Amino acid sequence: MVELEVEPYGAKVNVKRGTRLLNALNTAGMTVRSECGGKGICGKCKVIIKDLSSFTETTDWKGELSNPELRSGYRLACGCAIVSDATVYVPEETRLMTRKFLIEGTERSVTVEPAVRKLFLRVPPPSLDDVRSDARRVLDALKETYGIDVVKIDYLLFKNMPRILRDAAWKVTAAVWNDKEVFSLEKGDTSDEAYGVAADIGTSKIIIYFSNLINSQIVTTESAENPQMKHGEDVISRISYALKSEAHLKEMQQAVTSCLNTMISEACKKLGLSPQQIYELTVVGNTAMHHLFLGIQPKHLGLSPYVPVVSDSINEKARNLRLKVNPAANVYVFPVIAGFVGGDAVADIISTGIHEANELSLVLDVGTNTEVILGNKRELTACSCASGPAFEGAHIKFGMKAVSGAIEKLDIEPNPYSVSYLTIGKVKPLGLCGSAVIDAVASLLKCQLVDRAGKFTEDFQSPRFAKMNGQKAFVLVSKMEGAARDIAITQKDVREIQLAKAAIYAGCSVLMKKRRIKPCDVKKLYIAGAFGNYINLTNAKMIGLLPDIPAERVTLVGNAAGAGARMALISRKMRQVATKVSRKVDYVELALEPDFQSEFTAAMFFPHRDLDRFPSLKNVF
Repeated sequence: MVELEVEPYGAKVNVKRGTRLLNALNTAGMTVRSECGGKGICGKCKVIIKDLSSFTETTDWKGELSNPELRSGYRLACGCAIVSDATVYVPEETRLMTRKFLIEGTERSVTVEPAVRKLFLRVPPPSLDDVRSDARRVLDALKETYGIDVVKIDYLLFKNMPRILRDAAWKVTAAVWNDKEVFSLEKGDTSDEAYGVAADIGTSKIIIYFSNLINSQIVTTESAENPQMKHGEDVISRISYALKSEAHLKEMQQAVTSCLNTMISEACKKLGLSPQQIYELTVVGNTAMHHLFLGIQPKHLGLSPYVPVVSDSINEKARNLRLKVNPAANVYVFPVIAGFVGGDAVADIISTGIHEANELSLVLDVGTNTEVILGNKRELTACSCASGPAFEGAHIKFGMKAVSGAIEKLDIEPNPYSVSYLTIGKVKPLGLCGSAVIDAVASLLKCQLVDRAGKFTEDFQSPRFAKMNGQKAFVLVSKMEGAARDIAITQKDVREIQLAKAAIYAGCSVLMKKRRIKPCDVKKLYIAGAFGNYINLTNAKMIGLLPDIPAERVTLVGNAAGAGARMALISRKMRQVATKVSRKVDYVELALEPDFQSEFTAAMFFPHRDLDRFPSLKNVF
């Protein structure tokens, strides 16, 4: 048998050596486009193979693929057989499954004061008595009409300015950025037409929020998988790929900008707008995504002491980043805090408002790298926990991303251990996404099928008991119960969750120790991110993923990073706040903390080796 891992779903399946890849994908429940039924003539079942030596080519179908595609690892799933453990990436055009994205995020009310203003002008035409330059006329009209002393005009605008002014009979609308630069001129009065885009570039997904800059309303949203995923699920894999050559770095940058351009184009089609009407973008992401988006070599983010190239906010012209909007539009990129605490953490802070609060608050943005931020208006401390991709289904035998068919909620009743569950899309179950894995482990604990050390109990007797690859497992949904395959939680899966939750809890503990506080002193716990939004909080506390903080103090804030990006899009003040916050936060490198290893080891137990840390659960254990 060989193991096939299917990205971006994070699903794994064991199949016989020599199995045709298309059949293996169907076995995993990862149905892909194949309009010819696997005959090799439609060319629709394209996949990207990371290591071609893991496959043999069984048919002559190369005419369906271009030479650049072949060089990039593209193959048709119907024309390959698996000969060793392998990973394949299913590109978007091949997929028939829909991933569940979290777009909404809690944001605070801010005064609408965008950096872009559109101002209608009646510019005096030249005469023999008035021979001022066209540019000076525009700048003088701005000062006389609106009282703003703009000192700069975008270089490319000079080339078109004479034609625009004369075609418009000297009645134009100037787009002004930050009251400092005129970057666009339009015929007539278009002062009520101004749009911007806030972009959240995540490791696994990219979301854009298309907003009206006049009234701050979101008019549409778009989302997509981050196409960089074909080079690895985690940021370290992508850093490693980018540092191999300048061509690789450029490829990683283009993957993101092309994705953004596609989403912006789709949004404009929906709204009947031109990309030229997008006058500003704000961008947020972790430090690796920040560097790759800007085309900055991220090499030193992966090497101790993990220093970013730049930490301050950046303003750059859209044309220099190859974004297909108004070429002179400004792109504001959030500041970052450290190598593994990026602009997304800054956005989390300003969207939750903990930097202004009197009460002590804790923010957890749960992901492959979980950001932990503790503090209030007096002091802010942050760290990054290497929680790993288990919460996105990776390293879990039947784990997968939050796509159609993934079990997202689950509960096990005590003897006879009946299982109830809910799948995304309410279709046949294919595997477990992260929230269901948490539910499964918590249920096994409540049913005393797993002990506090994470081991399946010796007297475990049930028809659901199984042995998989020599390790104990509990079958959650069998083929007989309607699943595409037996879906189980294994001993190794429990260990993966222990490692992930211990990293997060230990990070929280270290920050609290440095502040000399206990969980009871935290008045607000904000949980951000897609995974955090869908988890069962009771079960998360049961396994010790979250500190023992009363439920009434917990708030799910959804995509807080995206919310912060939207706030900065419509408010110049929030950009100033973001800069102040990024410089105020005290970053803690956990690897250097003497208490981290002991805290991590103790947190491997469910919910913790020291039950006094979880007084609310003493009656459970």
